[in-house]
Amino acid sequence: MVITPICNFCAKTGVLCKKCKQKLRKGKFTQLDVDISKAFAKAEQRFPKQLQNVTLDRAHRLNGSIVLLTRNGNNILENEELKHFIEDEIKKPIEIVERKSDTRKTFADFFAPLDILEIDQIFAPPEGDIELKITLRGDPNLLRFPLDQLKQIAELISKNSVRLEILS
Repeated sequence: MVITPICNFCAKTGVLCKKCKQKLRKGKFTQLDVDISKAFAKAEQRFPKQLQNVTLDRAHRLNGSIVLLTRNGNNILENEELKHFIEDEIKKPIEIVERKSDTRKTFADFFAPLDILEIDQIFAPPEGDIELKITLRGDPNLLRFPLDQLKQIAELISKNSVRLEILS
């Protein structure tokens, strides 16, 4: 069964239960996450095996596309018919960012073809907030998306503020 930010019942019926409405109001997920979850529920009816172990963590708009932060989302990329079905449901092209247990590997895929030199955690007093400083090497013009938008996605992935530094 596919796992989405909203409960399975809400994804299948298209109506949010009291618990999911509360999570939406608190910002635990967005309306876009709800819409994508509904599309995944429809896709699961047609492609149950391909979506069996897929987890949708978050969705984010980026340059007319929808970036899906997933676990085991490569199953979607390997099946063109499934990918097109989801794109037709949401009426936008999708990009899959595979969230791995190792954040460095996730970011390496995400910022490719640039190389990650360092990922540093910086503690910012007085609240003790954590900021990630990611040092990259390469030509930013080779990135799939503009750097400011990639920064936004990196913040969603890490759940911290992110500072990018690029060395040539």
